[in-house]
Amino acid sequence: MKKLTTIISIAILSTGLYSVPAQSDEIVTAMCNYIIADHKDRFRDKLRSNKIKLKRVYEDIGCNGQSLLRFSMIANANDVGGFIVKRLSSSMLKKTEADGVSIYDWANSNGHTDSPITAAIKKRAKL
Repeated sequence: MKKLTTIISIAILSTGLYSVPAQSDEIVTAMCNYIIADHKDRFRDKLRSNKIKLKRVYEDIGCNGQSLLRFSMIANANDVGGFIVKRLSSSMLKKTEADGVSIYDWANSNGHTDSPITAAIKKRAKL
C-alpha cells in the first residue's frame, strides 16, 4: 500500500497537477516595484503569470500602507494606475477604503486632482 501511495504521488507531481503556491510576499513586492517604475506590461505579466485577478485581491494588498491606486498616484505611475482602474469595477472604485475614504475623495484631498489616474477613476466610476 505504501508503494502504491508513493507511485501515485510521484505521478501527480510529475504531471503538474499539483503546484507549489507562489510566495505572495515576493509577488506583492514585485508589483510594488513595477508601480514605482511605472512598468504596466511587467505588472500585467506578473498578474497573468500568477493567475491573479486584480479585482479579487485589490482590497487585500497594498504598498507602503497604501492601496495600489493610491500608491500609483503617489509614485506618478500613470500607466500602471490606468491599468488598475480598468481592471476594477466601478463599484470598487466608489467604495471606501480601509481609512473610510474613497480613492477619488482621497485623490482630490491629497493634491492628485489633475492626475490622469483620477480622471480615469472619474470616468470609469461615472463621478
